Amino acid sequence: MGPEKFEPDVMVSIDRFKIMAGTTVFFVLLMLAGSLTGSAASGGAGIAESGDRRTAYELYLSGNVLCHNGDYRGAVSVFRQSIVLDTDYCYGHANLGVALAKLQRFQEAIDAFTFCIDGKYGSGADRFVFHFNRALALLENGQLEAAQRDQTILRQLDPARAEKSGDTHDYILMDTAYVEARNELAKNRLFEEHRASITRGKIIVRRVPGAGKNTEEVEAMGLIGGTLDEVSGVLADYAKYSEFMPNVKKVIIKSSNNGVVVVDWQLKLPMGYVKKYRLKCWAKDEGNRVQHFWKKLPWPGLKPKETIVDTYGQWILEVFPGHTPKVLAYYRVYTDPGKIPLGTGWIVDFLSEQSVSNIIKCTRQRVKDLFY
Repeated sequence: MGPEKFEPDVMVSIDRFKIMAGTTVFFVLLMLAGSLTGSAASGGAGIAESGDRRTAYELYLSGNVLCHNGDYRGAVSVFRQSIVLDTDYCYGHANLGVALAKLQRFQEAIDAFTFCIDGKYGSGADRFVFHFNRALALLENGQLEAAQRDQTILRQLDPARAEKSGDTHDYILMDTAYVEARNELAKNRLFEEHRASITRGKIIVRRVPGAGKNTEEVEAMGLIGGTLDEVSGVLADYAKYSEFMPNVKKVIIKSSNNGVVVVDWQLKLPMGYVKKYRLKCWAKDEGNRVQHFWKKLPWPGLKPKETIVDTYGQWILEVFPGHTPKVLAYYRVYTDPGKIPLGTGWIVDFLSEQSVSNIIKCTRQRVKDLFY
């Protein structure tokens, strides 16, 4: 028996823009990004094409391991090397701040967290951590009024999370475990809030609050008819995206080693625009669920106007109980397209109104076409 039919999609509360989920989440924003600054923000540092493989992202990973092992002096050294290679890599700055705070070098730690805050890096959830960590460092440094100001900002960014974190007195290391745990909690909260609608087949799309200017973080959830292997296989078949994903003009697999795939994308946008970007993609199979991850890598030779500043994200796919095979799909993506020219924001609303849930809808149809 094939998958059940689903009800028409629904879109809920996106305060600032109604924007697209999935691969299309930043299509319109990309079109508007005519003047971009920086090479990679937030979680987007990547692997160079050639030469020294100890790049900003790999050094960041090494620094995380040193922190977990309690070698904070070593971590400080490695994180400093990371941000020399990519001065805009805010995860490197943020975790440098954690290592410095652990060494009781509080003013240096405060400076590192402030760099991330003043630079307006990261998603709303990330910025919560920047302010949380800085508040702790300010308290330990005896700067009580400044710490209280950060605590006020925490309540503005995410009141529920601020209340839960009130009794926490340890710094948050922004490693891969942090990202996965953050998204897992968000997934569970979104499902509980919209269980009935999602079970009926509706797609829920929501903008994550607190993103910086000209950046967006969006989460989406819906059911996809099919088995976990079928749905995961469709999403992992990057070379075929141009066959079923809207606006995908061309996909080139640059490399595939040990489960890590490097992919070059070309997007064909309205009014003749084409945008290019390079992603590192990988997956984690956990039995009754599969997680897919991606993050932007540098693409040497591209001009800023040809690409975007940063994007990274995650799929969480879980078997959904029932009489027919279905998968509960949670999607989360952060995008920084760069500078958006004044007066063109209306185009975002206009072009994205019908496309919010396209990524899940197109995946539904692809699974149906291939297997049912």
